[in-house]
Amino acid sequence: MGVIASDRGYDPIALATATEKVVVDGNRRKYVQLGRSLRFYGGTTSATEVGCNLRCIFCFSDKPVWKPKQTGEFYTPEEVFNGLVKNARKYGHTTISASASEGTLGRQHLYELLDLVDQSEFVYILETNGMTLGDDKEFAESLARFKNLHVRVSIKACNEDEFHRLTGARKSAFELPFKALKHLIDAKVSCNACVSVSFSDEQGIADIKQRLCKIHFGILKSLELEQIKLFPKVRRRLAAEDLVANRNISCAPKERPDNGEG
Repeated sequence: MGVIASDRGYDPIALATATEKVVVDGNRRKYVQLGRSLRFYGGTTSATEVGCNLRCIFCFSDKPVWKPKQTGEFYTPEEVFNGLVKNARKYGHTTISASASEGTLGRQHLYELLDLVDQSEFVYILETNGMTLGDDKEFAESLARFKNLHVRVSIKACNEDEFHRLTGARKSAFELPFKALKHLIDAKVSCNACVSVSFSDEQGIADIKQRLCKIHFGILKSLELEQIKLFPKVRRRLAAEDLVANRNISCAPKERPDNGEG
């Protein structure tokens, strides 16, 4: 499907709406597979969902993002939950999630899935780029009723120019994941931030840490700095845009505020 574009870049919220028409059918959402083991979070089970509202040039995902019409099958929340739990119990995982696309598309599906998770022993990691949660405060607040939920907000760059170049989205959308974190923290929803730093420098990272600290002084304690994985398809996309990843950035998993608070 095409990207909704303008001279300043496409609107991720409009693209979310358009993508939902392709990957959501009532309470069903498209997935490629329902249970695979990943090393993240000390070992987790993840489903591969279909459909995203960003077009990050460095994304490892391929068809689930770029060709949602031709990719995956529709599944109910019960089918997704059962697939996740089956694999998680087999391998002793305590967390489950969905990845490879945007986790907030299809709210009815998400809510029903989280209701099932709340009746289990598992914690669900909601992977999101923060666009929809930043745009809709009530959506973020609605997640507060789920007790077995943690939201991981992925910030795709360290400034708006970098964000626009890496995602193609309008620069103003760079603000949305910060708003998402503020909405979530105010609503007392468990969350953390993850920043993609492969195209930034130390000053850019210092600047974004300072900005995050202004949202909440303790947010840096769980901050993740993430380097991209240079899969062959990612290398080709980067080369076409004359982009080179900075591999010299340190990515310690947790950072503390420079002022020692938190």
